[in-house]
Amino acid sequence: MRRGPQRAALRPSLFFATAIAAAAALTLPWSSSSSRWGGHTWLSAGLRLPCLSTTRRLLARRSSSGTDTPTQAESYLLSWGLSEQQLDKVRARYGQNLNFNPDVEHKVKPLLKWLADLGLTQVQIQKAVVDFPVLFRQHLEQQLKPCVRWLLEMGLDRSNVAKMIAREPRLCSRSIERTLKPFVGWLSELGIEKSQIAKAIANQPQICGLSLENNLKPKVRLLGERGFSQAQIARTLGRTPVILGLSLKRLTHRTSILEAQGLLAESSLGTAKKMTEANFASRFE
Repeated sequence: MRRGPQRAALRPSLFFATAIAAAAALTLPWSSSSSRWGGHTWLSAGLRLPCLSTTRRLLARRSSSGTDTPTQAESYLLSWGLSEQQLDKVRARYGQNLNFNPDVEHKVKPLLKWLADLGLTQVQIQKAVVDFPVLFRQHLEQQLKPCVRWLLEMGLDRSNVAKMIAREPRLCSRSIERTLKPFVGWLSELGIEKSQIAKAIANQPQICGLSLENNLKPKVRLLGERGFSQAQIARTLGRTPVILGLSLKRLTHRTSILEAQGLLAESSLGTAKKMTEANFASRFE
């Protein structure tokens, strides 16, 4: 029985299946730590194709530019001190479908120098750019520097600002007019003093990026529904702003448990926020 035509008919399927596997391998995250070869996937037609893990290893490791040669920005960051693993994270987090190739002289070097001038150590700078490499896409004069000036005007000193950026580099990308000022204005309307607001931003910079309408205001309304007066809410948030970082679901659960046991008060709410789920359950549930 002749099998030649059948085999020939299978070739297009083999071609397209291989192309799909290769394309998928390029889009999936690359694991530099693994050097093993994967198994194989058997198609219903009886053809054996490499699985995705194998296909990725058959393809040469590429820079974010799509070639075997690192971009200038990648080469510079490697020489500056980033590891290959850290650079992989920078590539992955830089932006969907964007090559990591910011201009070294006009973007990369000025940003690194500015962060160092603020007081960040090299280790802190490395963590900041790895956690949030979008910083390389931000305009230094129009976005980053004005944001820091605004934080200093809030009463924070440079050392606190440096620590904040090291912990939460996204803070520098927040719009002053659309995000930061409305956040501060809302806290002021609640009765929280400016010094307490500055301290809250310093200790919990991530809360500045939370939505006022969909996140923060519902939490304050919940406290009001639980019997807290406006003055009590202001005192509680002024002393323990970390409460605003709780999810609404968790805050609802914990306040309901405390209320049912007659333990809901300013002091207990602050204590409960700092407890792990296991500790809270063992103590109050």
